[in-house]
Amino acid sequence: EFADIISTQKMNSTNNNVGGWPASAMRTYVNTTVYNALPSDLQNVIVTTTVVSGHGSTSGEVNFTSSDKLYLLSTKEVWGKDGTANTINWDTAEAETRQLDYYKNNGVTTSNYSGAIKQYNGTNTEWWLRSAFSSRTNGFFYVGSDGDWAPANAYTTHGVAPTFRIA
Repeated sequence: EFADIISTQKMNSTNNNVGGWPASAMRTYVNTTVYNALPSDLQNVIVTTTVVSGHGSTSGEVNFTSSDKLYLLSTKEVWGKDGTANTINWDTAEAETRQLDYYKNNGVTTSNYSGAIKQYNGTNTEWWLRSAFSSRTNGFFYVGSDGDWAPANAYTTHGVAPTFRIA
């Protein structure tokens, strides 16, 4: 995962989350523009990852699976969940992921979230997650400048901090 935000972008140019992360302009951006800008020695060790992401409220949608070199984190990968505590409602893929060790070791939860803060040009800045907001057809989750979670319209500009796995 990038330690901080590398750019700012919209999740989609239109205000929708139909098709979730796999159909988003953001996915295309991180897997082409950002990936192609990485040094070739890094590209050579990044492995394709199967990514599960939640869906919006469009009828008939189910959680999505995609294969990505670079991807954004999900709500649970950041804030985790302990039993019924720390639940972030409206992320339909919450049960299919786990909190990353980095955030778990930093004690990040929905009530203790300063460990999720990232910066862009030296300033705490909001950054996108891949999780669609399931009660609307136009929102995705993001991490606030204070590390808390919130949904935003897909055409809002927030920070980009991709994640990847290496072989």
